[in-house]
Amino acid sequence: MNFALTPENEMLRETFARFFASEVGMAAVRSSEQSGLDRTLWSQYADMGLFAVRVPAPTGGDASLLAAALIAEEVGRALVPGPLIETIVAARLLTQMGSDDAQNFVSGVIEGRVVLALGVHDSPSQLVYGGSAANAVLLRHDQNIYLIERQSPPQKTEDMGSSLVARWSVDDPDQRATILASGAQAVALFESAIEEWKLLKAAALIGLSAQAVQMAADYAKERVQFGRPIGSFQAIAHPLADSLVEIEAGRLLCWSSIWAIARGRRDAGARLSGAFWRSSQIASRAVARSLHVFGGYGLSLEYDIQLYHLRAKSWALIAGDPRNELDRMGRRLWEGETVSLPEAGDIELEFDFDDDALAFAERAKRFFDAEITPELRPHAHHSWEGHHPLIQKRLAEEGLLFPDWPREHGGEQRDAFQMAALAAAFHEARWTRHAIQVTNMVAHCVMMFGNDQLKAEVLPRFAKGEAIASFGFSEPSAGSDVFATKTAAARENDGSWLINGQKMFTSGADIAQYVLLLTRSDPNEAKHRGLTIFLVPLDARGVEVQAIHTLSDERTNITFYSDVRVPDHYRLGEIGSGAAVIGAALSMEHADTGYPLDHARLLKNAVSWAKATSRNGQSAIQDPAVRARLSVVAVNSYAADLLARRALWAGSTGLANRSFGPMGKLFATEAYISDASELLDLTAPDSLLHGDEKFELAYRHSTATSIYGGSSEIMRSIIAESALELPKTRS
Repeated sequence: MNFALTPENEMLRETFARFFASEVGMAAVRSSEQSGLDRTLWSQYADMGLFAVRVPAPTGGDASLLAAALIAEEVGRALVPGPLIETIVAARLLTQMGSDDAQNFVSGVIEGRVVLALGVHDSPSQLVYGGSAANAVLLRHDQNIYLIERQSPPQKTEDMGSSLVARWSVDDPDQRATILASGAQAVALFESAIEEWKLLKAAALIGLSAQAVQMAADYAKERVQFGRPIGSFQAIAHPLADSLVEIEAGRLLCWSSIWAIARGRRDAGARLSGAFWRSSQIASRAVARSLHVFGGYGLSLEYDIQLYHLRAKSWALIAGDPRNELDRMGRRLWEGETVSLPEAGDIELEFDFDDDALAFAERAKRFFDAEITPELRPHAHHSWEGHHPLIQKRLAEEGLLFPDWPREHGGEQRDAFQMAALAAAFHEARWTRHAIQVTNMVAHCVMMFGNDQLKAEVLPRFAKGEAIASFGFSEPSAGSDVFATKTAAARENDGSWLINGQKMFTSGADIAQYVLLLTRSDPNEAKHRGLTIFLVPLDARGVEVQAIHTLSDERTNITFYSDVRVPDHYRLGEIGSGAAVIGAALSMEHADTGYPLDHARLLKNAVSWAKATSRNGQSAIQDPAVRARLSVVAVNSYAADLLARRALWAGSTGLANRSFGPMGKLFATEAYISDASELLDLTAPDSLLHGDEKFELAYRHSTATSIYGGSSEIMRSIIAESALELPKTRS
């Protein structure tokens, strides 16, 4: 797996970012609204080699599709006026036409003497983005590809976002229309050019969105209300965090589309359609939230944020309703529709597991096929209730329980990618990992912070599948604020500890042998200090476990600790250093890649339902409205998986980013809630039947995922503070 751009691509992006910032700027953007395209700037773009980046060597730059997407993102960030993306795509298409007319014309485009726009519809007459600044347009009608030229561009029309839109037509008497090519091959080339345009436009919308959110964040740090920067208010910070996560997801969707094209994946065209639609939605929300941060000032024409607001809509709408891409995506995914796609060129990004990880997952699959007998299958459950001691021990014997452990503790030192592939195998087998996952996190905490006596006692028991552990962090009065714990640990004269208190949501405590317990050992210290962590045996005298049953068909527990005496060797870390231990545990929990697996299963179930269900005399999957709704879920599933894999990759390569894990969790769980609700609606009324695991239970379960491991509000605060550098949203 590799989510890192090459140094060459990083340099390319930085070069154009600096160029657009210094040479274009908002003054040029505003000027274009009044006087149209600045031809001097257009010549500068040509001097930078922009219009030749996708033209094959030796006359052009022969850049990869990813390189072009990185440039397009900077185009969006700077709101570069004029049909720059259209000209890049059209210049490449011209060179592919093969006719003398096309080859003679392309040099003027590359050199900036001719502004060439692109008609994105199959129509003899259409509105063209940048058409009022163009000398020529490439346009398709039926089986013909036309080069339309004019002595002077059409009259500029007023349009949303000052996109220099104008209507071009093959039969306009004031122009010359030349048929460059005809037939299926020509149409396929034009089709691939439109797909490339959509991808680059999607990247530009991501850049536009990112800049709008950054402008809003910068303003929120400076603007003071009620004696505090407004960025410290969750009503400001959290929507910006939501948009930032969507932007990161949109960028990865664009990149993964290019990757899928380069790898020849069957879903490449579908991914591209999803990326275009998603970027149009991201941009609309991002600029609306960003403008709102500025309040009334944002509505003023003097403020730059309003320049982003209208372009966020107009850039995508030139192709028509972006939602049309959802049905197109559905046809490509589930109806076998094919599409001509552009050449991607070299790409070093990699979003799939390597062969070792896939082989390891296959090993686990064979285990489950053999071990989960018909007699054991009814025991399977999505919660802790699905834990079975026999399978736990068999997993240990086969090296599938904790294979990431160091060899000194009986593990195989499997890397994070292999562990994620293993988790997917568990999910496919529908066998719970709750006990395994939590016990593994606890075991790693013991390895990092435990003393030799504790390691010798518990690690062998965990390794053999003879014992499991649970978390004891939350309390009734603390909720997600774990550092507000009141459970007290007092040191006795003999060196042992006496623990008194209560914990909420101690899932698994009814079947576990240990609980990783957060206590306050010094009530006089500051909130994040004076905390000490213990691994408490749950069979100790004074421990009481009471069940709590949830709407998501899961059992959790309240645990009570009344004069529970714990020897000191059960302590993890130094006295008062519990924050470091719990931080390590929570960082592992936030980096969990399991949330997107539920989403993927939800989509798979919905597609199976749509293929098997008859509506109006045909299968539901043939209904464009149904396909579009399923495509939304598919886009969200792609994005959730990409964000989770990026967090996994970053943590595994030493490039850990504090916001990556929370971004993945926030997006995956919130999208799961939305999509589970949507699919419950789509499959009604049968979905109302209690116990329908495909949709009814998924709907009930989805809400819980946004609370597990830190609520969505906590994730948003972390993202706002670490990624946008906003003031702390909690005092």
